[in-house]
Amino acid sequence: MLILDNEIDDAVLLILSALHADASDQESHRGEPGLSLARLSKRTELRMSTLRRHLTALEDAEIVSLVVNEDGTGRAILTPYGMAIFDALDESQSADMV
Repeated sequence: MLILDNEIDDAVLLILSALHADASDQESHRGEPGLSLARLSKRTELRMSTLRRHLTALEDAEIVSLVVNEDGTGRAILTPYGMAIFDALDESQSADMV
């Protein structure tokens, strides 16, 4: 589940943060856009099954675009809508710290 008691799940925040950092780093996009699922799992320290469950929910919400190959590998990238949501969350957290 993405939201628990009006708070965003920590795992979802980790995923969004990693995908946002990747999208912001233009030099890392020599090949395909987004992060491989293996790299995203490593960066977030989430088990692949947990990561895939959250990514499916984020894709259903049109926050993340997910491409999964027949061999089980794949890539995840924030959609423009996902970028806007992350930016709004980041601004909200910054405002709360003031």
